[in-house]
Amino acid sequence: MIVDPKAFAARKKAFLERLEREAGQGRVDGDIYPFLRRLNDIPWLYTTSSCSGRILLASVRTPSYSKGRGFVPIAKWHRAISADEVRAAIEPHDDVWMLVRGAILHIVVNSAKRAYELISIAHRTGHKHSGIIAMNRAGIVVEILGEERLDMPLKLGGREAADLEAATAAANNVLLLAKARLAFLAGMIEARYLGGPPVDEEGVRRALRALSRCLWT
Repeated sequence: MIVDPKAFAARKKAFLERLEREAGQGRVDGDIYPFLRRLNDIPWLYTTSSCSGRILLASVRTPSYSKGRGFVPIAKWHRAISADEVRAAIEPHDDVWMLVRGAILHIVVNSAKRAYELISIAHRTGHKHSGIIAMNRAGIVVEILGEERLDMPLKLGGREAADLEAATAAANNVLLLAKARLAFLAGMIEARYLGGPPVDEEGVRRALRALSRCLWT
């Protein structure tokens, strides 16, 4: 796929304007916005959508992100939460699942070489499910996807199906790990393309493993 430089430049300009507009409307995750601005300083890429990681509650009998199957989001956070917040959100609903997901970034680049560079960095930082998802004349779309996730029923048939304190703690732990892994990714990209300090990759991996052990013991 040969990317058209003019189409790429036009799309980058449009998406940068959208990023600033949506940030002003409070529609961009605050903890990822500074990184997105830095990322878009790289001339051969632009971002289209992103999420730094989230905890989602959905009114649904079985969990799915498919639309049109009774899946109704009822609450969403990009931060650690309390059991009281969860309890208040699920109270009016009979069937509720908690879904936790790590970061997701959609980055458009101007060549296959750059796409595979980003995918390599993503894999090295633990974003194992990353890859190319689309190609067109305006660029090659790379999806960077974190591996952390949690699906847990909180209410089924009007009755609580989990200890809300324990479920909330588990969700917060998964989200914390996801955001730590995103910081690893950001540091690697800064070091390689934006003049940031070098990253001790193995040291960060050891720290992430230690954090995981600490959270789950």
